Amino acid sequence: MSSDAGRAKGPNEDVYQQTVHALVAATGERDDHAQGHSERVTAYCMAIAKHLDLDEDTVRNLRYAAGLHDVGKIGISRNILNKLGKLTDEEFEIMRMHSLIAVRILEKVDGLKDALPMIRHHHERFDGGGYPDGLAGEAIPIGSRIISVAEAYDILTSDVPWRNAMGEHAALAEIDRCGETQFDPAVVKALITAVGGG
Repeated sequence: MSSDAGRAKGPNEDVYQQTVHALVAATGERDDHAQGHSERVTAYCMAIAKHLDLDEDTVRNLRYAAGLHDVGKIGISRNILNKLGKLTDEEFEIMRMHSLIAVRILEKVDGLKDALPMIRHHHERFDGGGYPDGLAGEAIPIGSRIISVAEAYDILTSDVPWRNAMGEHAALAEIDRCGETQFDPAVVKALITAVGGG
């Protein structure tokens, strides 16, 4: 058996989970709007995953990736992260770097290597209009497609300084409207089933 087999299981599983929690907490310390976000996104991702035919390893890596998807914001200025108004074009370009920064932070952790593509690509769009690589459709890792939908749902249903939270049905309708453009319609359907019972 390869020495790599089972590396992310057993005692190491606890270490990785503790690492995830520590890094998520560090991100929340920098971003006033991030408190609880990664935990909620992870919960939505796990709910979505139950309605898709995913293997155990993919689900485990998705859990890591969902928890750590915004950890790259550690490398973004607080002034940008906590700005209440619209970001300038330059600020938005800096913010777009957070998924790549996350990969650089985490790439030395063996047990997270299969989660890194999910983190890198969670801002890709199903129609190819996202970033950082402009991937489209099933070229986007399934974990990234799930995080994208889960994150959008959490943002829409959370109070932020510039807007009140949407209700569940309005948020699901908005995400459904963006199926096949921004989001994978199969993942959207799984979210609607998981959260809305439909």
